[in-house]
Amino acid sequence: MNASKTIILSLVRTDHICQRNLRSVEEVFFQTCDRELAKVNHFYSERLTEVQARLTSLKLALRTLHESQRAKHGSRTKLRWLLQVIRMDSGQQTERELKVAVVELYYSMLLLRSYRELNYIGFCKIMRKHGKRFNSQQGVKWRKEKLETSELHSSRRICQLISELELLMCQLMGGDRQKAMKKLNIPTPATEEESVPDWTAFRLGVTCGLLLALLNLIALRAIQKPDWDPVRPLLRLYRGGFLLIEFLFLLGVNIYGWKRSGINYVLIFELNREDNLSYYHMFEVAGCLAVCWCLSVLACLHAPLPPVPLQLQPLLFYCLPILLLLNPTPTLHHRFRRWLLSLLGRVLTAPFHPVGFADFWLADQLNSLSALFLDMWGLICFYGCEVSWRDLPSMDAPPAGRLDCEELFRSMSCLIQCFPPWLRFAQCIRNFWDSGDTRPHLLNAGKYSTVFMTVTFAGLFSMNTEDPTQAVGMKLYLYLWAAATCLSVLVTITWDLWMDWGLLQGPELLRKEVVYSQQAFYYGAMLADVLLRVAWGINIILIQIRNSDLATVTGVLAPLEVVRRFIWNFFRLENEHLNNCRQFRAFRDIPMTPVALNGHSVLERVMDQEDTAKAHWKENVEKSKA
Repeated sequence: MNASKTIILSLVRTDHICQRNLRSVEEVFFQTCDRELAKVNHFYSERLTEVQARLTSLKLALRTLHESQRAKHGSRTKLRWLLQVIRMDSGQQTERELKVAVVELYYSMLLLRSYRELNYIGFCKIMRKHGKRFNSQQGVKWRKEKLETSELHSSRRICQLISELELLMCQLMGGDRQKAMKKLNIPTPATEEESVPDWTAFRLGVTCGLLLALLNLIALRAIQKPDWDPVRPLLRLYRGGFLLIEFLFLLGVNIYGWKRSGINYVLIFELNREDNLSYYHMFEVAGCLAVCWCLSVLACLHAPLPPVPLQLQPLLFYCLPILLLLNPTPTLHHRFRRWLLSLLGRVLTAPFHPVGFADFWLADQLNSLSALFLDMWGLICFYGCEVSWRDLPSMDAPPAGRLDCEELFRSMSCLIQCFPPWLRFAQCIRNFWDSGDTRPHLLNAGKYSTVFMTVTFAGLFSMNTEDPTQAVGMKLYLYLWAAATCLSVLVTITWDLWMDWGLLQGPELLRKEVVYSQQAFYYGAMLADVLLRVAWGINIILIQIRNSDLATVTGVLAPLEVVRRFIWNFFRLENEHLNNCRQFRAFRDIPMTPVALNGHSVLERVMDQEDTAKAHWKENVEKSKA
C-alpha cells in the first residue's frame, strides 16, 4: 500500500514538473514569436513607408511632366516656348525614365506583398503546428490577439498602392489599361519561364548539327592538305574570332548557372526586366558566329574555289559581329545592343563617368580578351600593309608577309596589353575620387598597376634578346620580369579569392553563406584560379618574344584565360548577390530628380491628400462593420 502511494505521488510530482516545464517552454515559444513578429512588422512598415514615398515622388514627377507638355503645346511663340523648356524641363525625368521607374517600383510592391502574405501564412502554420503538438488553444489565442491585429495582417495599404501605381502607368500609356498591364507584367522568379521556346530550341538544334558537320569537314580537309605553310599565317587571324565565340558561349553557361542557382543577375547588371538576353540567346549568337567561323575557315582551306578572294575571307567574317552589334534597325534585341553600346562607351571613357558594377565587370572581361585585341591589331596591319588593294587577282594567293607591322609590333603589343588594365585602373581612381575610400579602390588600382610593370619588363627583355651584346641587360630585365610577374600573380590571386569571391573568410576556407551546393566547386575554382593566373603571367612574355615555335603555346594559353574568367564570373556574381541579400536589395532604385524648394509644398499636399483618403477609407470600413 505504501509502495503504491509512493508511486502515485511520484507520478503526480512528475506530471506537475512536466506541466510546469511545458508552461515554461510555451512561454519562451510565444516570447520568441512576439520578437519575430515585431521584427517582421518593423521591416514591413519601413518598406511600406519607402514605397509610399517613392509613389508620391512619381506622381509629382508625372504631374510636372504633364504641366511641361501642356506649357510646351500652349506656347504661341518660339521664344516663349524656348524659355519654358529651359525653365521647366531642365533636369526633369523623361516619360521613358518614368516608365522604367514605375516598373521597378511595381516589382518592389509585388515583392513586399509576397513578403506580407508568406509571413502571415508562416505564422499561421506555426500556430497550427503548436496546437497539434501541445494540444492547446494558446496558439489560436495568440493568432487572434497578436497576429491578426498586427500591421502585417490588418493593413491593406500595399494593395491600394499597387492599384494606384497601375493607374499611374495607365496614365503614362495614354489611358490604355491593357497596354499598361502588359508593360507591368514583368517576370518574377515564380512566373518566369524556365524552358527554352520551341522555335529557339529548333534553331539551336540545327546550329549544333551544322557545327558538327562543318567541324568534320575541317578535320578531313586538314588531314588531306599536304602543306599548311602557305595558309598558316592567314589562319592565325581566326584566333580572335575563336576567342570571341568561346567567350559568348561560356557567358551563356554563366547565365544558365546564375539562373539555376537563384542569383539575381538582372538586378546586379541593372538590365531591363522585360527584355534581356537569356542563356539560350547567348548560345544562339555564339552558335551563329561559330557556323560563320567554320565556313570562313573552310573557304580558306579550299581556296580558290569560293568567289571571294582568299585574303578577304577573315575580313568578311569579322565584319559580321560588327554589323550585328551596330545594326540600327529595331531587330535582334535592339534594346540590349543599345545598352551594351552605351556600357562600352562608359568603359572606354572610364575616368569621366561614375562606375557601376556592370562597368567594371565588362572592363574585367576585356582584360581576359587582350589576345583578341592583339589579333585585331594584326588584322589591321595585314589589311593596311600587306594586302594590295589595287591588284585584286593577287588576293587569291596566300599571304607572303608576317601579318603585322614588325617595326611597330613590339611597342603596340605592349600598349594593347596595357590598355584593358588601364581601363580598370582608371575606374578605380574614379571610384576613389567619388567615394574617398582608400580601401579597396586605391588598393585595387595598385593591383592593376603591377600588370603595367610585368608587360613593360617583358617587352624590354624580348627587345634585348635580339642583341647579343646586351646579355647583362637581358638578364636584368628577365629578373625584373620574373619579380613583377610573381608580385602580380600573388596580388591578383589574393584579390580574387579574398575580395572578389569573398572566400577564405569563414569555415573551411570558404564563407559563412554559399549559394552553390557542392563545396568541391569552390576548392576546384580556387585551384584553377591559381594555375591559370600563373599561365597568364607566362603568356605575357611569350607574346613579347614572338617566337614561331611558341605560337602554339600562346594559342592554347589565350583560350585558357577566357576559361579562367568564366570561372571567376560564377563566384564574383555569387558574392555580389549575397551582398545584395544582406542589404535587402532586390530591385533597382531609380534616382528621381530632387524636388525643388517650391515643390516641397506640393509634395506635402499630395501626401496629406493620401492620408485624408486613407482615414476616410478606414471610417467607411468601421461604419460598414458596425
